[in-house]
Parts: sequence; C-alpha cells; structure tokens
Amino acid sequence: MATDTLPRKIIALNRAIAQTAIDNTTTVLKTVGNSVKAVADASKVAGKTVVGQTRSVIDRTWSTAMSGSREVTGQATAQGAKVAAAVDSQANKIVDRAINAVDDKPKPGTPYEQWSREELYERAQQLDLDGRSAMNKKQLIAALRK
Repeated sequence: MATDTLPRKIIALNRAIAQTAIDNTTTVLKTVGNSVKAVADASKVAGKTVVGQTRSVIDRTWSTAMSGSREVTGQATAQGAKVAAAVDSQANKIVDRAINAVDDKPKPGTPYEQWSREELYERAQQLDLDGRSAMNKKQLIAALRK
C-alpha cells in the first residue's frame, strides 16, 4: 500500500501552506521590529515632536502588520478547512470503494461468465497470468481455466 496517498499529500500541502504563512508572518514581524528600533533611535535625537510622529507611524505599522498577519492566518485556516473537507471526501470515497469491493465480489462457485472483466482481470493478476492486460473477457476466462 502506497504511503503517499492523495489525502496524505493534501495534508502535507496544508502543512506547507501553514508553515509558509508562519514564515511570512515571522519575516513581517522581524521587519517591523527592525523598523521600530530604527524609528525609536531616530526619535531620541529628533525631540518630542518627532517622538510623537514616530509613535503614530509605529502604531500604523504595527496595525498593518497585525492586520496582514491576521489575513495570512485566516487564509491558512480557510485553506486548512478546504484540505480537511477534501480529505474527508476522499476518505469517504475510499471507504465506499472498499465496501463495494467487498460486497460486489463474486460468491464462491459463481461461473466466470458471470464475473465482470475487471473481476476476471483482478483474478488473473493474483495468479500472475502473462498477457492479461491485453485480454478481453473471453480470453481471460479461457486463461483462468487452464
């Protein structure tokens, strides 16, 4: 059984998206932090008026960074919800296919003529019959009876 199923790939994609959002948020916050420090150093030299203006700039910058951070987080959350829905849908399809596979198998003693070509092909795979992929239903029945 393959370990890289579609749901696992989707989960890995969701993790990568979330990590990218976290990395982007960290970069923004580091940039804001560096900007705040530079602005604070300049405001010490410039006096009270410049300090007031600097505080205003810092507040706006922080507000913008937080708004951007919330937006990125919201997008990651929304993407996570989409991925979760896709995983749920895929899981349900897989379970439904498994149920159908169990329920739709021919009962022991059922003549090969009543089997579908796909069921005959699966049996030929189990027996490792050469050339099975090119065989039609009639040819598969003949090969299985040898």
